[in-house]
Amino acid sequence: MNKRQAVNVAAPGKLILLGEYAVLEGAPALVMAVNRHARASVETVDGPWLFNAPNLKMAYIPFSVTSSGIVRFDKGIPSETLYKLTFFKTTLEYTLRYILKSGHELYPLGITLDTGAFYDRQLQAKLGFGSSAALTVAVTRAVLRMFGVGDADRARLFRLALAAHKQAQSGMGSGVDVAASAYGGVLQYRVYLDPQARQEAPVPVKEWTSLPLLCVFTGHSESTRRMVGGVRRLREARPAVFDALMRELGAVSTAGIRAYSQQDKTAFLSAVDAFYERLMRLGKESGMPIISPVHQHLADWARQTGCVYKPSGAGSGDVGVAFAPDMEKLNRLKKLIEQYGLASVPIAIGRITAP
Repeated sequence: MNKRQAVNVAAPGKLILLGEYAVLEGAPALVMAVNRHARASVETVDGPWLFNAPNLKMAYIPFSVTSSGIVRFDKGIPSETLYKLTFFKTTLEYTLRYILKSGHELYPLGITLDTGAFYDRQLQAKLGFGSSAALTVAVTRAVLRMFGVGDADRARLFRLALAAHKQAQSGMGSGVDVAASAYGGVLQYRVYLDPQARQEAPVPVKEWTSLPLLCVFTGHSESTRRMVGGVRRLREARPAVFDALMRELGAVSTAGIRAYSQQDKTAFLSAVDAFYERLMRLGKESGMPIISPVHQHLADWARQTGCVYKPSGAGSGDVGVAFAPDMEKLNRLKKLIEQYGLASVPIAIGRITAP
């Protein structure tokens, strides 16, 4: 077999436009891939396999791979470092097992990862664009290509990365971030709740490039696991309240996606505003700070300037997204946000480069 000498791959991050929390209950979500990319560089090496992630302060960590595709790090590696390697280890194992099933032989690789684009040096913070999902997709795609299995089949890439990402998160998460990283563009994504059903590919949505959009960083990061776990406790404690809120969120998300697809600005902005109100109710009922004081201020400022706003993702911190009827109103909001010391984050729709 002719060995490739090196492969370089990038996968975009994500910005959820509509559908948070409800997507976990089977409702559709609207997600946009963003031009913040995780990068994986893979090359053949003599000697042990090597893991390198300079921006994560992990340099050239050696490891071995068994004949069945199991990754083993040295026992002397600190537990904190091993924890940070969870996503990489799980992703590589899923990918290598698939490669072995395809009849290919394994050989040692040096794998370098870079998620620096998901961190803002000026703000000194992680931005919340789904770096772990993007990294999972980038590693999967790079290793598949390195062994000549082929990574052009986007559905296969998505399913492999989704399985690895879910296992690394102990089954938590919808996979909407993995979908954005695997496909790029703007997507409608729905989770199949039947564990026996095969997760279908997301549906591309016509991009609305003229829609005025502003992404804002709240000033701190938040744990999605903590937020989702807190909301799930509401389902256990008060299922009727939880189910009613999920139905409302799902209905608003469905209407908003339809409005986006039809580029109906009035209907879409109305749906975003309605979704924000229901997220606020979900936060109050669950006792989780989905709409934190910062998100509340941003929503108030948006309304003052004729815009609408909502958190993107689990809420509390990370980023939010504002939409406006026109650029004049959006620029007024941007100036107001900056006056109060918050920062907008320049983004564009993320693309997938051809293999």
